[in-house]
Amino acid sequence: MTRQSAAAPSATALTGRITGRPIYPAAASSAPAAGSVEGFAIRLFARMRAGDIDRSQLVPEYSAHLSDAAVQAMSCYLQTHDYGALPLSARVVKTHQSGQQTFHVVKILFPRGDAASLMFAFNTAGKITGISLLGMAGD
Repeated sequence: MTRQSAAAPSATALTGRITGRPIYPAAASSAPAAGSVEGFAIRLFARMRAGDIDRSQLVPEYSAHLSDAAVQAMSCYLQTHDYGALPLSARVVKTHQSGQQTFHVVKILFPRGDAASLMFAFNTAGKITGISLLGMAGD
């Protein structure tokens, strides 16, 4: 058994799936479908880099918490650390549902070989309840 196949059962347990089906049926949601999560993450990252967050996509509580200064600080950080190039691709690393929220951790890859991990959550209405830049890694 390879290391990857040995880890597969635990990964399946973490995502709450048995043979490709959720253990608990998910509530109806207008959050992005699995195939579009990657595209959403790339667009969200590009907007974060530009210091432009569409507050209509956020739940009111998170919008109130996320100050314009915090958005500009994140933009400055991303630009200062040379994350100015558009990402090449994104890959969902983990998806987890808890209560009325769905969390996604997405690895975003850049042309020079570095990556960023972005976590965001949606409620069942498809509104963003939180965004977190988990890490940046060089090549």
